Amino acid sequence: MAAQISEGENLAIDPRNVTQRVPAAWRALRVAKQSDEDHACGLFAFVTAARMLGCVGDDEDVHKLLGRLDPADSARIRFRLPTVGLYEKDIRALAKSVGLSVYRPNLREMAQFHEPGWIWMAFVLVRFTSPDGIVTSASHYVLILDYLATEAALVVADPHPWNRDVYCVPEEQFEAAWLGAKDPPWAAAVHKY
Repeated sequence: MAAQISEGENLAIDPRNVTQRVPAAWRALRVAKQSDEDHACGLFAFVTAARMLGCVGDDEDVHKLLGRLDPADSARIRFRLPTVGLYEKDIRALAKSVGLSVYRPNLREMAQFHEPGWIWMAFVLVRFTSPDGIVTSASHYVLILDYLATEAALVVADPHPWNRDVYCVPEEQFEAAWLGAKDPPWAAAVHKY
């Protein structure tokens, strides 16, 4: 009997099935990876963005980053990570602790991701294949690093340990996964003050 795929799973990005070649500029990016047993994708995506923007060193890990926070913020985030993950308030607290800003335009337009040089965090549906071959889909934070106009694709950094660090997703597929993950869809640019 074939497994049934829900509508959300049809919308999910499947990193195993994206075939577009990642541009050379992004192939060596070191993406911070979460555990496969927690909901810390937002935290690890944020660490990767903060490293890329030069606000923390390459040796910065999540424990050091959480140590920079106000104790109440740190405790709240640590409590949520195993089961819930980050909320926007948490991302803003993390950004403030390292000298970054979070800009959330509340748009449902893919054109916002086309701006050169911006790093976006977005909440999208992603399909995961465990080392045992079990396939699931869930909402997940990723970074949008670049827009490839000639290919109509986005370059994505993924903090999940079962997925490639960086892969390209056709814009149409990314849009479906982004709009299907949350209503309203969530994305925010992370940048220096």
